[in-house]
Amino acid sequence: MTIALRARSLTKRYRAGFGSAHASIDALRGLDLEAHEGELLGLLGPNGAGKSTFLLCAAGLLAPDGGTLEWFGARAWPGGRPAGVAYVPDRSFYHRFLTVREALEFYATLHDLPGRDRAVRVRATLARVGLTEHADKRVSQLSRGMVQRLGIAQAIIGQPRMMLLDETLSGLDPIAARDARELLTGLRAEGITIILSSHDLLALEQLASRIVVMRDGRTHATLDPASFTGARSLQLTVEAPQLAARLLRTRWPQTQLDASEELHVPLGAATAEDVLADCRAFGVVVRASRVRRDDLEQRFLELIERPARVAEPNS
Repeated sequence: MTIALRARSLTKRYRAGFGSAHASIDALRGLDLEAHEGELLGLLGPNGAGKSTFLLCAAGLLAPDGGTLEWFGARAWPGGRPAGVAYVPDRSFYHRFLTVREALEFYATLHDLPGRDRAVRVRATLARVGLTEHADKRVSQLSRGMVQRLGIAQAIIGQPRMMLLDETLSGLDPIAARDARELLTGLRAEGITIILSSHDLLALEQLASRIVVMRDGRTHATLDPASFTGARSLQLTVEAPQLAARLLRTRWPQTQLDASEELHVPLGAATAEDVLADCRAFGVVVRASRVRRDDLEQRFLELIERPARVAEPNS
């Protein structure tokens, strides 16, 4: 499988202040990441994980301090921005006095399209992102969701091989979000590589072939959405967990006791109250309970919260 983007040991430090007041922040700390040609790769992580910094480096707009970047097998850095890569930032800025059509025509000129071809491409792109009826509105009149659509439009009008999207699905109403997901699915089907950073867990779960979880400027884990079963279980914090596990297994044979001595009871068609009723009948004292679902949200929380919980007793 062809590698569209490869990052190796990527580092980036932001510096601020002067002299003794000098301070620095390590945004990327040896990041390793690969995106395959034609896949939609999701980026997920808490604020400050380095996702936006990585996308800026991948777009050729920010020079990393260390490590290497390759686009489709070639190193464009430090020779400039890589060809065929489109970037849409979290907060896009466009000339507010222009109409939507004029803004898109401006970006089309940057790709050296002849006048007739440019007009055709602009009309087709406006239709594709659902902005035809808003083409004569000023950019200043657009909602955040429409501005996000304009961002996708300016990215695809140059027919890129790769798109880097930073929170492009945020701020969309449900219908616009559905349309955006369908658009990205279509672009991926055309062979365009898409790297999408988003806090929209449902969108990532539906769209991404792989999801890279970033933390502290590094790749923390890579998740396969196809592996999520959606199965529900009841997590129990109980007194005397070893005894409780033996008692509950007489009624719920699949009950598991994890390393932190919490019980996990698969629910299937049962309800949480069914299990809790058996706990009361068996004399199991339940201190806390919550229903878990094997999905992206649960996997992400486990990856991000577990280290913090382990550290709490020593804090």
